[in-house]
Amino acid sequence: MGLLDRYSFTELLEQSNFNGLGWAVTSILFYLSLYHFVLFVKSREKFYLFYSLYAFINAVNLIKRVKGVFVEHVYMEYADFFIHINFPVQFASYLIFSFFLIEILNFRKHFPKFTRFFSYYALVTSSIFMVLIIGRYLWDGYEMMRGYYILIFMPCTLIFLIYGIYLTIKTGEKVRYVILAGYLILGISSFILAFLTFGKDVSFTNKYYYWYYLPVLAENFLYTYALAIKQREVYEQKLEVQALLLDQLQENEKLRDQLNQSLQKEIKEKESKISFLEADAEEQRVAKLRSEYEQQITQLHLQSLRSQMNPHFIFNALNSIKVFLIESDEENAVLYLNRFAKLIRMILESSREFKISLGEELDIAKLYLSLESIRFEDGIQVHLDVGRDINLRDVKVPPLVFQPFLENSIWHGLMSKKGPKSIWIRVFRENEDVVVSIRDNGIGREESKKIKPAQTISKQSIGISLSSDRLKFFNQSENLNYQFEFRDHQGPKEEQGTEVVFYLRTVKN
Repeated sequence: MGLLDRYSFTELLEQSNFNGLGWAVTSILFYLSLYHFVLFVKSREKFYLFYSLYAFINAVNLIKRVKGVFVEHVYMEYADFFIHINFPVQFASYLIFSFFLIEILNFRKHFPKFTRFFSYYALVTSSIFMVLIIGRYLWDGYEMMRGYYILIFMPCTLIFLIYGIYLTIKTGEKVRYVILAGYLILGISSFILAFLTFGKDVSFTNKYYYWYYLPVLAENFLYTYALAIKQREVYEQKLEVQALLLDQLQENEKLRDQLNQSLQKEIKEKESKISFLEADAEEQRVAKLRSEYEQQITQLHLQSLRSQMNPHFIFNALNSIKVFLIESDEENAVLYLNRFAKLIRMILESSREFKISLGEELDIAKLYLSLESIRFEDGIQVHLDVGRDINLRDVKVPPLVFQPFLENSIWHGLMSKKGPKSIWIRVFRENEDVVVSIRDNGIGREESKKIKPAQTISKQSIGISLSSDRLKFFNQSENLNYQFEFRDHQGPKEEQGTEVVFYLRTVKN
């Protein structure tokens, strides 16, 4: 004789606390809690964490109803403990469920003001409830705690629930109707259960408790489905951002290759013309033309050196943006990708010029620092101070001349420093010269040599040597005497750091 032959379907449901149905629902909730916690550890998506906690709390809240399994003995043994945590568990369940909705429905993006308000409300109401829980044992404040929960917290929760339904629909998220169906099913069934069992004894409540078990199961299956949809959205967004980055990188590589080919071709043509003129023209005429063509070759060499620096420069910026992709922060990834694209345009435009204004060079430096700053948790404070008597448009410099020194400040000075990180850029006059000072509050060059591998120090030296060659070519072409020097600052921690001083002398000494 089968089970359905002995009992009707309704009788089976009415025995849910005794025939294993309640234990099955509770076990499923424990499994869902553990499974989604593992997903949170792997993906770091907060909606997995909040749902895991919500499912776990629901399971703990239902254990006390299940009969005929080993947990009944646990509940009987620690009955006082379960009674004491009844209100705190329900309180935590409502708040955690609210934050689960905020994360999966992306309230922080759609309704930032409401999200901040609710976060403050949760902090305040949780603090008050914690005090009342402690008061339950210090001054027998059970009735006060119970009154706060029923007369204050629950009405506020109902208001948030009604308003939350409106906001859920308004978000436009794909999962909104699945989420809405989940908590409407549980809300309606809880109301029916309360209506059926109001004023009745425990045995009557047990009879109709399937009105809670089955909706809880349906609710959690719907939420699991919503989480699967959400994870798919996150995955697709990551693919879109990665594809955008890859397209941008490929375009930059193509432009760089075209520029290098063009420069090499021009260099060969100029050298060929010089060789022809040396063999065919008169000595004085050859000397004059040689001077003119050597100046052009110097310019082409300078552009070639600059184009060789760009790939390293671009790679560092892309590495900074990659941090946001790892942390699934697609909004900031797109924001800094736009800055990166603007920086690339500025670099490519400056690559066509032999010299640019000091103002344009400082704009590139500021944009570069804003990209590099994102690799640090608290960022880098950049301070720019330009003297009032300096016209930045009148002073000309080689493009990207400051970038290697800013890069050294970040990698060798600030990367290993603990605490606030700052870079000061000052432009001022010293006699008739324009002076540019770049100073960081990093660990200093001597300390950096101790902790950095020899290969890194060698690469740094090559970068400085390359910058020195660029200034040498620029000085020869423009009849200038641009120079730079390093200054190591010692003393208290707040005064330590490295300073690079550029002397932009307009008359060659």
